[in-house]
Amino acid sequence: MKIEENINLSNFSTLKVGGKAKRLFFPENIEDIKYIINLSQDTEKKLIPIGIGSNLIFKDGELDYIFVSTKFLKNLHITENNEYFYIEADAGVSFKTLVNLVKRYNLEGFESLSGIPASIGGAVAMNAGAYGSEIFDIIEEVYWINKEGKLIVSKKNEINYSYRYTQFQEEGFVYKAILKLKKSNKNIPQIIKKHLLDRNKKQPLDLPTTGSTYKNPEGTYAGYLLEKAGFKGKRVGDIGFSQKHANFLVNYGNGKYKDLKKLLELAEEKVKEEFKINLEREVKIIE
Repeated sequence: MKIEENINLSNFSTLKVGGKAKRLFFPENIEDIKYIINLSQDTEKKLIPIGIGSNLIFKDGELDYIFVSTKFLKNLHITENNEYFYIEADAGVSFKTLVNLVKRYNLEGFESLSGIPASIGGAVAMNAGAYGSEIFDIIEEVYWINKEGKLIVSKKNEINYSYRYTQFQEEGFVYKAILKLKKSNKNIPQIIKKHLLDRNKKQPLDLPTTGSTYKNPEGTYAGYLLEKAGFKGKRVGDIGFSQKHANFLVNYGNGKYKDLKKLLELAEEKVKEEFKINLEREVKIIE
């Protein structure tokens, strides 16, 4: 198994902010993952999986956790059963790869998820979603490894999940998932193309950015609240909320973690003051 030391974590976050990891592990199979989990237990150091890094932000300086990249966990199998297709995808399989697959077989159910910068492991752990859809709409089973190093296969109805949350945020390592998609009579490639064009217009994809910074509070949208509170385009140093979409953080060049932290604190304080709403972060900050 590949292990690298003193790695720049900014290269593993789409916002391009962060210090260095003392060590970063690159497992290639389930035995590697079990070894890493045992190491985490033995050293009492928190295990932090890293996929695409679109919802991860790291503080500056050296971080001494058990960082695990899913980069080499890329196995992918597809089986057909009547009108349904079952996609078995390892944690490191990207949504971009899945988009190509659903377009090739004209499968429906993934359209609204198609532009999310994510890989299977992270998407399952956070129940990633967009435009009213979420990955658990199409999940059939999740293979995950608990803190004792045991592989567990859980059906969707056996998993604790909700809006942008699953039990895997507190326990276990998502190894792979099985998605269930239906053969469609619609023109799926055309629908995805239109969806991606619309997404590109509304989101700041020309700069290093996170996905959504905050979860949408019940009955409203975080982007709306931030815009009304005056934070659309607001900057602290080189970190700002996008001028395109107030709920997206962007890095204008040399963004620092301290500036990001200050901006988030200002935004949360202002929204609470004006709307009596506590914004809940969707991005995960590793300090």
